[in-house]
Amino acid sequence: MILSSGEVKKIKKIKGQVRGVALKTDLAYVKDNRGKEAVKQVKKAVQEIDPEFDFGQIKNMEWYSLKWRALLLLVIKESFDWQDRDLYEMGRHAPTNSFVVKILLRYFYNFEKTCREAPSYWGKHYNKGKLELVEFSDDKKRVIYRLKNFNLHPVMCPYLKGYFQGIAELTKPGYELETRETKCAFKKARYHEFVITWK
Repeated sequence: MILSSGEVKKIKKIKGQVRGVALKTDLAYVKDNRGKEAVKQVKKAVQEIDPEFDFGQIKNMEWYSLKWRALLLLVIKESFDWQDRDLYEMGRHAPTNSFVVKILLRYFYNFEKTCREAPSYWGKHYNKGKLELVEFSDDKKRVIYRLKNFNLHPVMCPYLKGYFQGIAELTKPGYELETRETKCAFKKARYHEFVITWK
């Protein structure tokens, strides 16, 4: 087994649901970067851990167990010995593969509008957690988000950091952007906090 029994027990306790598009986006990234055989390898490893995970039935807008999101990311990470920077890159490229994000950008293809509307789109991907826009400041050249009640797994932290970075890059081209996780619910904070800055 690619994950320890203790890790698997923790994952199976995860509550909540995620849209199928998120799972498909993860697999698409593996295919683009590692090839079709790598996707087969990941699917086999996931189903050895949880035989209920039926990859053939995933539909973009259907809801699936959130534990599968954590399981899939962890198996990908362990299969290819990926580090946080690899998960960050995976998250950074995710917006280009998500049709939900493309819909968001179609209506709000403006950095400020996208930033302000992003919290309402969180619920279109997850039925757990709440994303809040704490600050948008052109003067300070920064955006601050807080993600509350989403203690899924630490594997999501670099992924989400990359995800916010990816959306910022799509809607604010030509700027030097940086996204940092300044607070983490797995490091004794009450929530995750992500800060996007630009020059």
